[in-house]
Amino acid sequence: MVQDSFISRCKQCGAKNRIPRSRVGEKAVCGKCRASLHFTAAYPQYAIDVNERTFDVEIIRFSGPVLVLFWAPWCGHCRILLPIVDELASEYSGLIKFAKIDLDKNPGLASQYQVQSAPTMIVFKNGRLVNRLLGALPKDQIVHHLRTLL
Repeated sequence: MVQDSFISRCKQCGAKNRIPRSRVGEKAVCGKCRASLHFTAAYPQYAIDVNERTFDVEIIRFSGPVLVLFWAPWCGHCRILLPIVDELASEYSGLIKFAKIDLDKNPGLASQYQVQSAPTMIVFKNGRLVNRLLGALPKDQIVHHLRTLL
């Protein structure tokens, strides 16, 4: 099932706020500090979980840049990279969409995109694969690759 809500982090106090997709057009405020929340549903402030069923809608049909992290729960480097990808999603909210795909649960996507090691990041733009990043790269190297998308 496609998520019917998403999380928006308050830039004022850092609290996480759940936003129903049905209320995206309305003005939202933080539940903790009452500051206005700025977000777009297309580019959430966190990396969304994607699976084989939602991949086409969330990645291929998306009309913009997307960084997809292929990861596995047993992979130590992946667990180090996950919070970095969430940070980048927050920093680039409104510009680049971030997604993560669990390799163990989605072997068909891993095979389709020839993901042979974890972690692997694949960058899509307007549904087309434009770059592939292998391994747990430092944040500044990932940022360098992301800037080429903008």
